[in-house]
Amino acid sequence: MPKTSVLMSAALGFINLAIAANPSYAVGINFSTWSSSGDVTTPSVGSANLSTDGLNSDDFPANNGTFSFTGTVPATDAFFSTTLQDFLGLSATSLDTSDFAYEGSALKFTFNANGGDKLTFDYNFLTNDLLNIDYSFLLVNGSVITLADVSNALNSSSFFANETGTTPFSYTFTKSGTYTVGLGVVDIGDNNVTSALKISNAELVTTTAVPFEFDPALGLGAMGAVWAFKQAKKKMAKR
Repeated sequence: MPKTSVLMSAALGFINLAIAANPSYAVGINFSTWSSSGDVTTPSVGSANLSTDGLNSDDFPANNGTFSFTGTVPATDAFFSTTLQDFLGLSATSLDTSDFAYEGSALKFTFNANGGDKLTFDYNFLTNDLLNIDYSFLLVNGSVITLADVSNALNSSSFFANETGTTPFSYTFTKSGTYTVGLGVVDIGDNNVTSALKISNAELVTTTAVPFEFDPALGLGAMGAVWAFKQAKKKMAKR
């Protein structure tokens, strides 16, 4: 068999195997297209940073804003008003645990998902709190799912007092439908000490059209694979 044909057969075998073994594909989530409330930054595709810094001199003797990601935008009130809960479409007490939620920051996005689609990401929960159970969460259609709280932050941190360290997480949408998904971090019991949530490598794994703005690098990679396939096909036709 000609060398080109061998290479082409190998390429086709690899492509077919990949499709058969994994008919889904992953696309990086651009959090800059999501709605946000509070101290939130979205530095790159697949990543977001949120903190509870802002409504008080949170981390005395450190200056107010020391642990803020934006440096200017404070966390959103959740105690004296229900601004954060309203943003997320929740009742006034939905973010409370053993004590009241005082402040926090969040992101949210509404989209259509098919049953079996997965939202995957890595998170790191960071905190300076030792007394209250601040926590981070994923929100899916009004259901608050705790990612981590102060009791899980057992590792020393280079900037905050403690952190969980980078932890993988995956959520599977069991039914097709419209979903409002959110990510957030909440200060429980007071607004005196900052906690934060860092998200990285966020992707939607799906077999259908992607509702988020996609990662250009992934799109270019797919285009490159198609171009290589067409070039190999042209070479075979000339032989």
